Amino acid sequence: MIRELSVVIAGDDRHLGHVLSEIRKIKFVPIHLEIARPAQLKETLGRMHPHLVIYDTDGDTNSILKTATQMGNEFAEVQWAVVSKETDVDLILQFFRSGAIDFLKDPIQADDLKRLIQNVLDKVNDRDSSAKDDEHHTIALFSTKGGVGLTTIASNLAVEFAKKHSNDVLLLDLVLQHGNIADVLDLGLQYSLTDVIENFERLDAKLLANSLMKHKSGCYVLPSTKKPDDVEVVTSSHTAEIFQFLKGMFRYVITDVGHEFSRTSISFLDIADLILLVTTPDVLSLVNTRNAVDTFKQLGYSPDKIKLVLNRARMKGEIDPSLIKKNFAMEIFCELADDPITCLNAINQGKVLSELDKNAGVSKGVQRLGQLVSELQKKGTAHVAQRTSC
Repeated sequence: MIRELSVVIAGDDRHLGHVLSEIRKIKFVPIHLEIARPAQLKETLGRMHPHLVIYDTDGDTNSILKTATQMGNEFAEVQWAVVSKETDVDLILQFFRSGAIDFLKDPIQADDLKRLIQNVLDKVNDRDSSAKDDEHHTIALFSTKGGVGLTTIASNLAVEFAKKHSNDVLLLDLVLQHGNIADVLDLGLQYSLTDVIENFERLDAKLLANSLMKHKSGCYVLPSTKKPDDVEVVTSSHTAEIFQFLKGMFRYVITDVGHEFSRTSISFLDIADLILLVTTPDVLSLVNTRNAVDTFKQLGYSPDKIKLVLNRARMKGEIDPSLIKKNFAMEIFCELADDPITCLNAINQGKVLSELDKNAGVSKGVQRLGQLVSELQKKGTAHVAQRTSC
C-alpha cells in the first residue's frame, strides 16, 4: 500500500490556517492530515492511531495541557507536539514533562515544522527498522544504447515484484517523448509525469494515486510525457524532490531511466538504491556500456550500486560472456536468454512475458532477476549509495 505519515492537528479549525499551509508544503514524506476539535480528539485518535498529534493552544494553554496529558496516557504510542504563543518557561516545561516531543512557537516556522516531521519520521523508521522487508527500494534500469530491451525488462521486472507486493510497486518511465512503458503494458495514456510535476505544490497521497494508471498485476504506472513542449517541465528543479516523494510512497519504485545522462536521469540515478546496467553481447552496446561504467565512477557511485545485466545472452554471433567479465572487471549479475520472438509477441499483444509464456527462457530470466534483486535487499547490500564526488 502507499505509505504516508498520519498527522492530526487538534484545535479550533478557524485558527489553524497557517499550520495547515506549512504542513501541506512538506514534500519529503506523504502526509495524511486530519483536523480534530478537542471534544472529537479521542474518537479521532482511536480511529486513526496517527503518528503525530499537533496541539494548537490558541490561548487556551491549560486546557490543552490537560487534554494532551490525558490523550498521551490513553494513546501512549502517539507522539505529540505543541504550537503556542506561550512564553512562560514553567508552562512549557510542563508540556515536555507530560510527553511532548517538541514545542513550536506560533506563528510556526517552516524549518521548525520540517524538523518536527523529520524527527517523527526517524522515530517511526527506527521502530520499524527490524523489519527490513518494509524498507523502500528504488531500482533504476539504464543503458547507453537503444534496442537492448530496457523497457521490456523494466516492465516485466515491475510486474514480478507486484506479484508479491501488489499495490506497492510503481513503474516510472523517464524516457522523455519516446517512452513506451504504457504501450508495452497496453495501458491508455491518461496522466503522465508532467501532470504530477505541474501539481507538485498541492501533491499528496490521494492526488498522486488518482494520477497513476494501474496494471492488472497490481503495479502502478506513471508514464513519461509524449509532448515535446513538456520536456522542459520534466527537467525542472522539482524532479529530485518528486523522486524522493515517490520513493516514500511505495516499497518499490522501478524506473526505465533510458539511455542518456541527462539532468533528469542523474537526479534519479543519484537516489537509486540499485542500478541495473543493461547491455547486449555486441561491440557497440559493450563500448557504450564501458563508457557508462566510467561515468558512474565519475559521479561517485559505489561499485556495489551497479549490477551488469546481460540481455540476449547466447544470441548468434555474440561476444563470449567470459570476455565481457574480463574487460569490465565486474561479474554479470544476471543473464536473460535471447528470445526476440517471445518478446515481440508479448509487446504486440500487450502482455507481460510470463503471461504469454511462463516457461520461455527470457520469462524465467526476468523471474530470476527479481529473485537476485530481492536477495540483495535481504542481505542489506542494495542500499542508497550517495555520491562520493561530483
